[in-house]
Amino acid sequence: MIRQQDAEALYQAYERALGALSEAEAFLWNMSKGPARDKLLHAHSDITVDMLSRLRAPLVLQFPELDSGTPKGPPSTLLEPGEQEAVSRLTAAQTREIDETLLAACGPSWKKVASVVGTASTQVPEQLAEIPVGYFAQRVKALVEAGRLEAQGDLDHMRYSEVRLAQHVNQR
Repeated sequence: MIRQQDAEALYQAYERALGALSEAEAFLWNMSKGPARDKLLHAHSDITVDMLSRLRAPLVLQFPELDSGTPKGPPSTLLEPGEQEAVSRLTAAQTREIDETLLAACGPSWKKVASVVGTASTQVPEQLAEIPVGYFAQRVKALVEAGRLEAQGDLDHMRYSEVRLAQHVNQR
């Protein structure tokens, strides 16, 4: 059992590390799409999920007051004007392809939306490479609203939400 003051110090250190990982993530997404970027994004996603689930979560379970649960920063679903312009050019078929790729990244167990979006965004065809991750996060919300995914947490913030395939989808 860890002492509360040690848990508080570790929690703050993990929050700073997650902030640095978020900063690094922006650079990764700006790299040219290809196997090298995909490999780095997968590794980045694994580290982020591990930090959240294996390091920070046990502290919060022991000391719930450590986590206010309040997301920091702008919503993940927020798009800049240039990003919105790229999204507005998508066809219905391309949107369905993004949705199917997102669903394929999900399973019967809960997964962080950030992990699902990161995986899906590296699996779409080259012509969709310029679509921002914020749109993928918007599509996750739409899939939840359509009943194809179940969610918990704040879907406007990928780090603060999880999804899984809806039960009726699992039974197909």
